[in-house]
Amino acid sequence: MKGPKIGLYAGSGTSHSWLWFVDLFEKAGFYDLVFLDEFSVQNNDIKVLDVLVVSGGDTFAVAKSLGKEGGQNIKSFVEQGGTYIGSCAGAYLPMNSSKKPLDWFNFVDVKITNLSKTLPLAEITTCKFCTSYGCDFVFHPVREAVALKTTSFFDKKTPVVFTAPLYGGPGMKACDPSWVLAVYEGFTRKTSFLTSRKIAEKTLIKKAAVIRVPYKKGQFYLLGPHLEHPKFKEANQFIIDAVISETGMVQNRGSSKYRLKSAPLKEKITGKQAKELLLNIRRELSNSRIVAASLEFLPIQWLIGQKVYEPQKMRVYLESMWKRMKALEKNKVLILEPGLYSRITSAACQITLELRRIKQQIDENLDSLETAVKIFDLLHVLSSSFFDLYFATLFNGSQQYHEGIKSKVKIK
Repeated sequence: MKGPKIGLYAGSGTSHSWLWFVDLFEKAGFYDLVFLDEFSVQNNDIKVLDVLVVSGGDTFAVAKSLGKEGGQNIKSFVEQGGTYIGSCAGAYLPMNSSKKPLDWFNFVDVKITNLSKTLPLAEITTCKFCTSYGCDFVFHPVREAVALKTTSFFDKKTPVVFTAPLYGGPGMKACDPSWVLAVYEGFTRKTSFLTSRKIAEKTLIKKAAVIRVPYKKGQFYLLGPHLEHPKFKEANQFIIDAVISETGMVQNRGSSKYRLKSAPLKEKITGKQAKELLLNIRRELSNSRIVAASLEFLPIQWLIGQKVYEPQKMRVYLESMWKRMKALEKNKVLILEPGLYSRITSAACQITLELRRIKQQIDENLDSLETAVKIFDLLHVLSSSFFDLYFATLFNGSQQYHEGIKSKVKIK
């Protein structure tokens, strides 16, 4: 029995939330992970995958980056038996839309319930309340933890209530009720209301939160809340069970015939060269973490596309790599794709320089938007490259990988 080959989109338009999927899949023992940018999707590198994940971020920016070709490749991937998992922005992406560039992704007949021609009165003043959508508005009635309940189409006998955080994801209405696996059941003590409770209930309660849309040989999973968030184990298990169910852990589907032809050649580095690479990464991450920590509580935000970013998000990327350094250093052999070595060292060094630059700009009250954009772009490059190295090495070194994955994987 093989573990699934999972691709995580970490390209333009994504926020840091794809890092939550990294944590989730690592805990489940799914080490055969590929980290994709928009060019990987446009080149149809996704055809070798069993599962494609698109997480949160700026839906319009993701769609624009992937382009029409990327959209067609995603469609073909699912038609041929692949599983698409979209969370938050990734859930909005494949829905029917007449707005450019979203009209390149008209794959599923699902509507959102948090769309309005007139903007509801906001209870809290926040730039995260709404996004323009043509002449309409996509608004977000609540944030933080909400209660979800599975439907009879998920389990006829025993409905399950669990919680997951909502950070701008949709309430949904499917043209086929059998697609709905879970609905918004209620709110929790941690729910933060951005509109009145009455509007929030009308927008979300009993509306679809998790949808599975069959699509020829494959399927689209649309997740309104972030079921992948590391603090919500029951929600995490929902995703893992879906991956296991859809891939059969893993049966030979049509795309598997491409594996030998498309698999990129890997290089192994050991000894002094391996130690030098890890030392360089550790040094630059350490330097970057120090500067990023000094930015963390500064009262500044950047509007990049239609998404608001705070300095704290920079440190999220850095910490996600830093906490894995010890595990990586235990390996005597590092596995890299050609060019990955220089890409990692170059991006790591540049991030440190740009963080120092933006700190000076903020201190001197200068415009720092351009530098912020550059830093987040570099963080995407570094983190996706780092995780390519990390999981390729982990996958190579885990001799019990295939035996260790059971038909039922539990999140610890």
